[in-house]
Amino acid sequence: MHAFILAAVVLATPTPIPAATPQALPYPAYGTPAPGAAVQRPQPGVPVSITLAQSIAIAAARSPVLAIARSDYRLTQLSVDLARTGLYPNLAATASVSRTFGSRGGSSSSGTTIGGGTTSEGLNATLKQFILDGGRVINEIRQAQSGQLAGAGTYQRSLQTLAFNVAQAYYNALQAESATTLAVEVVHQNQVQENLVTAQLRAGTASRVDLATAQLPTAQARVALVRAQGNQLAAFAAFANQLGLDASALVTPINDTPANPAASLLTQQKVDYDQAVARAFLERPDYLSAQYTAQAAAYNVRATRAGLLPTLTGNASYGTNSTTATGTDFRTSGNAGVTLSIPIFDQGVTRVQIAQAQAQADIANSELDESKLTVELNVRQALVGLISAEAAVGQAQVELSKANEILSATQAQYRAGVTTLPLLLNAQVGLTQAETDELNSVYLLRQAEQTYLFALGENDLGASTL
Repeated sequence: MHAFILAAVVLATPTPIPAATPQALPYPAYGTPAPGAAVQRPQPGVPVSITLAQSIAIAAARSPVLAIARSDYRLTQLSVDLARTGLYPNLAATASVSRTFGSRGGSSSSGTTIGGGTTSEGLNATLKQFILDGGRVINEIRQAQSGQLAGAGTYQRSLQTLAFNVAQAYYNALQAESATTLAVEVVHQNQVQENLVTAQLRAGTASRVDLATAQLPTAQARVALVRAQGNQLAAFAAFANQLGLDASALVTPINDTPANPAASLLTQQKVDYDQAVARAFLERPDYLSAQYTAQAAAYNVRATRAGLLPTLTGNASYGTNSTTATGTDFRTSGNAGVTLSIPIFDQGVTRVQIAQAQAQADIANSELDESKLTVELNVRQALVGLISAEAAVGQAQVELSKANEILSATQAQYRAGVTTLPLLLNAQVGLTQAETDELNSVYLLRQAEQTYLFALGENDLGASTL
């Protein structure tokens, strides 16, 4: 009875093999259908298939992260405008009308009875302009200008970071899509081995144990396919999210891998470490931003120290005011002069402020040193990673060629009865591993190229058009 049940299970009709095109697969390929989870919707104004450069442009236009960075940069520009106001004169005008009520029946010193109150009217203007302030205003302007340049660098690095994140998501989506395609191929390859054993079983040259052994890799390949489908959907959702789109957006990255996967997509060839670091120091906007931040902190120290120096201010006023109790008989008056203020003792407030500014400058200089070390580390790691990734692709291609050769030979030997099923299945496992290694190495190279550009500060919109 048990042998009959085993035979019924082993010889049952196998699960239909999915189509070779992953997009035509149901989700999941096996199990309870969940079509709603795989639905992708076109987005107005967004192409369905896009290049990397288009992806970065879409993200730059839609990403809220970059919008925040853009607003932060705008604040630094406004700080310059605010600092410059210290150079301009302060002009104010006042117009006044007042009525003073007095007690009825009163008398003046001359005996004249005053009935009611008095009215006064006036129109006046005052002008103030600093003449000498120890360089405080000038240094505040220079501080703000350096802050603006630092803000520009921060904004540009935010754009490069966004471009890097988009590129990572772009190639992750392509890798996940290719992994699903490969998983479909692996199911087919294992099904071929299973069909071969099934034919031998019917011919009486194989046992049911052999068939069960051949069915195991097929079942494992189906598990891998379902997981690959899920990874692909998640990767495409992450890609859409990086573009500032809904996670269900129908947007597909165009595969830009050349016919020879080992070929570089970089427009400029990689250079040695010293040259790469020199380029990064010139082009990395975050390093330049750190330099300008340190410069701004130095100007802040100078501006604060100006609080210990004398200030000279010019002032003038001119106006016309009524001179009678009824608010008539206007007469003009004016004055002009200068005021010299010499700080003597302000409870030590200015000296504490100078110490605070100097501490902030020390922090900025230390952050500049840290930024320099970070650039050197990034370039070193990116360059090594790029070289290793390029070499790995070449070796993965050799591995795949050998795995195909071994599988073909083993299949021929198995059909001739001169080798065993475990060796055939081992050859199939070797091919699957080689295909996976090549797939991963190709997209690790694409990621390494983007990391290298990011480390040099060259992956902005122009540099990313590979």
